[in-house]
Order: sequence, then C-alpha cells, then structure tokens
Amino acid sequence: MNIQAEKIRVIADVHGHSERMEAAAGDASTLLLLGDLVDRGPDNAGVLRLALEWLESGRAFLVRSNHDDKLYRLFKGNRVRMTRELSSTMRQISSAPDFEELKTRFIKVYAETPHVRRFGQYVFAHGAVSRYHFQPPDFPLSPTRLRKKIEHMALYGETDGSSRDEEGRPVRTYSWVDLLPDGLTAIVGHDIRGETPFVHEGTGGSRAIFLDTGCGKGGPLSYMDLPTEDFGQIHA
Repeated sequence: MNIQAEKIRVIADVHGHSERMEAAAGDASTLLLLGDLVDRGPDNAGVLRLALEWLESGRAFLVRSNHDDKLYRLFKGNRVRMTRELSSTMRQISSAPDFEELKTRFIKVYAETPHVRRFGQYVFAHGAVSRYHFQPPDFPLSPTRLRKKIEHMALYGETDGSSRDEEGRPVRTYSWVDLLPDGLTAIVGHDIRGETPFVHEGTGGSRAIFLDTGCGKGGPLSYMDLPTEDFGQIHA
C-alpha cells in the first residue's frame, strides 16, 4: 500500500513509551509507525491512545508487527502464550478507564493494517521485506502459502531456521536485502543492530535501514525523516 505524501517521519519500535513517542513525532504532518507499539514500557495504554488518534485522523500509518499482532489476537479472544511482558501490558491497558473503547478501536484499525507499505523508493515492514512482495517465486507456491511467507517475514524477519544466539533467540540473517529490487531501500524495526540506525548495503543495489535502537531495552527511540534520511533520537 502506497503512502501519498511529500515527506514522512518514520518512528521505530516504541514499546510502551508514550512520552518518547509523542516527542519523536514532533510537528511532523505524516508519520509511519514501524510497529511494536506495546510491551516492556510503562504506558502501553497511552501509546495505544496516541497511536489510534493519529491513525484514525490520517496523520499516521502503521505496519503489522509481532508484538502488536499478539495483542490483537488476544483482544479478539484467540489463545496466545502469555509472556511476562504481555501480562504487564494487559494489566496496564485493562486498568485504563477507556479500556473497552481502546480495545474496540485497536481491533478495528489493526484489522485494516497491512504488513508492508511503500513510499516512493522506500518500503516499510516491521521485520524484513520478502522479494516475493515484488515478484512471484519461480517455483510452484499456492497464493495462500505465498501470502503467509511474505507476512511471516514482515513480522519476524529472516532467520537461519535452526541456530540460537546466547540469549536463546533465533539467529537473524540478511540475505533478503540482497534480493530486493535495485534502488529500493527497506526501512525496518524489530532487530536492534546498535545504538544508532544501521544501514545494510545489499549486493544488488538495494539496502536496508534498521531503525530499532532498543527503546524498551534501555536504548533510545529513533526516527528518520524521508526523503532526506535525517535521523533523530529521543533518550530516556
């Protein structure tokens, strides 16, 4: 889905920090939120309230993400694994006086949220962008499996499928960047590559900018203005 705007401010994973989120937005007229609005931070209800206000007014656009997706499924009544951080998020949101309203509004908005968005030469996803978003595979694959493949990568990024790091998380791989069309820049969150945005140059003329710098894990909240690619950070 294409975003029609002259310029846009992209905000990385917020993780429950409403004050930093509002500061990062500043006076920008058009915002793109890379997802993971919730979990870890102290004000998940405030983040949802702010995000929904922006999304419903047309000021902001959102892409689906793994943490938000889980909250969405929980709100709809699906069974999900309750982690400590999700339990904390639910305690915060359910104690808000407008909980039922927030829940209803979030379900409606998130149901209409795509996994991938486009702005000129830039493409946005939470975790990674599959090449199959732009060209069909050269092997048989049903439309349903193709869609799920694209969506899974957008939510969780690319991993080697077997290895784990020292913290028990899947080992991420980045060959997906090499396979994107020449001249395209993917901007993603999800994967903390350092305390400043990290640029991964693809071998085929594409690149990826990793904007998540650890908000919710002790790091700052990063944002980037397009098309200038100037970036800023909001620290605790």
